[in-house]
Amino acid sequence: MITRQATHPAPNWRLVGPWYRWPRPALPADGRVSRPAIQKFAGDDFIKDFLAQPQRSLKYDETIDVVNGYQLAQAGSFAKKVLCMLPLTATGKPASKRVNEKGEVIDEPVYRARLAPTDLRKLYQPAHDRHYLVTCQLHCDEPGFPRVARQQVCQAGFVVRRRRPAKLPDGITAAMVTEQARAAQALAAKLHELLALDAAATDAQAGAGLRANALRQQELLAKDESQASWAALLADTREKLDKERRNLLDWYDKNGVGVEIDGWFPTLEDGKSSRIYGEWRHLGDSAQLGADPHAAGERHYPLFAVVPDPREAQHDAAGRTLYYGTVPTGGLEHDGSGLARFDELTTYEISCFVRQHHPCPPQVGKAPDCHGPVVWSLPTAAFRVAAPFDVLGSANRPITIKMPDLRELAAQAAMRPRGKLSPIRFVQPQHLSPKVKDKGADGGEMSGEAICSFSIPLITIIALFLLNLFLPIVVLIFNLWFLLVFRFCIPPQIQVAAGLDAALAVTPPKVDLDAEFSVEVEGLDTLVKPGDLHAALTSGGDSMKTRIRSDTGLDEDPAIDDLSNNSLGPIDQTLQDNAGRKADSAGNLPPPPPVGTPLVYEEAVAPVWPPAGAS
Repeated sequence: MITRQATHPAPNWRLVGPWYRWPRPALPADGRVSRPAIQKFAGDDFIKDFLAQPQRSLKYDETIDVVNGYQLAQAGSFAKKVLCMLPLTATGKPASKRVNEKGEVIDEPVYRARLAPTDLRKLYQPAHDRHYLVTCQLHCDEPGFPRVARQQVCQAGFVVRRRRPAKLPDGITAAMVTEQARAAQALAAKLHELLALDAAATDAQAGAGLRANALRQQELLAKDESQASWAALLADTREKLDKERRNLLDWYDKNGVGVEIDGWFPTLEDGKSSRIYGEWRHLGDSAQLGADPHAAGERHYPLFAVVPDPREAQHDAAGRTLYYGTVPTGGLEHDGSGLARFDELTTYEISCFVRQHHPCPPQVGKAPDCHGPVVWSLPTAAFRVAAPFDVLGSANRPITIKMPDLRELAAQAAMRPRGKLSPIRFVQPQHLSPKVKDKGADGGEMSGEAICSFSIPLITIIALFLLNLFLPIVVLIFNLWFLLVFRFCIPPQIQVAAGLDAALAVTPPKVDLDAEFSVEVEGLDTLVKPGDLHAALTSGGDSMKTRIRSDTGLDEDPAIDDLSNNSLGPIDQTLQDNAGRKADSAGNLPPPPPVGTPLVYEEAVAPVWPPAGAS
């Protein structure tokens, strides 16, 4: 079998990003070095919206739409206590509390993890109500940067490739790379905390006291760092972080620390590419990176032309050759070992390509219909995909499950439905029958074949009961009390505590709770000392111990005496937020707090250079 290859050189084309994503929109000098853009959307009709207004897509958030790393910060010590909820060693592994022969805690350095967002883009799943399109534009690389007419293109598509660390050069160790990135991680963690404080100052759901103290904290931080304003402090931190990241990249280049690029090649089944099985193969040189994907067998996806209504002279694609394609973020593809092609730990990039029409007669019914030369774009910015159950992503599409009304179920049971309301059927070759004694499991027996049918409301009730039953057990055994922050019930089972909790409730982020601090409570300055705050949180009739027992149903006090104020504070504040949402005098429950992030769109831009005619 002979595969025909191109017999004439590649055209003088350049496949670049869309003009509205160039630093100076539509200016040829900027466009020539631009990369295809990955645009973000929400809603299931995003393609229709894109075709109507290509440049109107969601803006990327610098803390939500990036892969989060962590930075280890020394927790310090407060009355010889472990200061963090999840104590770590200097290498980031869980640290266990050590005691000497006298039962005294050995004072060893303990670290805590701070979120340190990276500059690596994160793409969420369709289940998170986020969708992505890769967009690019085709030009002729000559004066005026004119567009290439769509009729000259035989095929347009893109590939998703994997980036992985290359073998480290001689003399460079993994520890050296980690140490080199430490400064950028510290600045990223600092910026993340500043942005959290910025969000607290403008959060409409927060109380007036919290917002006022957040603004007050902003003024103090700006003054401490000799900045003219809060905005100046944010800008300065961003500038320093950008500089450190550039320095890190320069160090990588100088020392030969790079990445390898792999392409995904489907397995051939009866001469056809499998939609399920495949493997990553290393693309070692420029010839392999720029090879014809159809001839090489690399998995590729189609790009579609944006064809505007000719009557819309101001359309974003008017007078331009613009393409788009849906970015895959999941699927069933996996290699021979069962490893999925797309996962949250792998870094990817997208490269787009177009194929010029070959002058020979087209092959009717073939894709592509000719074997003209292929022109590639630069790769997009690197990205990862979010896990299906990503906390931030899942919050974008809230789900409400209405639990069955026991009164209604009791009335329906009285009607003797005789199995008509039990549609979930289990066919059991061997029936496992547990025995219960004193409210606990007391053995069981295995019998013969059986068929059992259950009602969906019954399964739902038992499932929620088991969740509520095992949640306090898990947090008790592993001392993971911070998991309570991820649970929010209305109406709450707990009451708001008095005293220093009132000061803690209006304390904004970025305040060190293990140091002496001052906040404004109902118009009055309150000085909070760490020892007093810790005593209020861990002892007394309205301490966190009492409230956690009430909230989880535990019959013993949680072991929180060894935890610092910085660890206990967020849990206490969450319990107070929970307790603050009460039913009104008529018994109506308040609405739950909003979840997810608001939709913010990119600002519309106008071209600074008119489109040139097609070549």
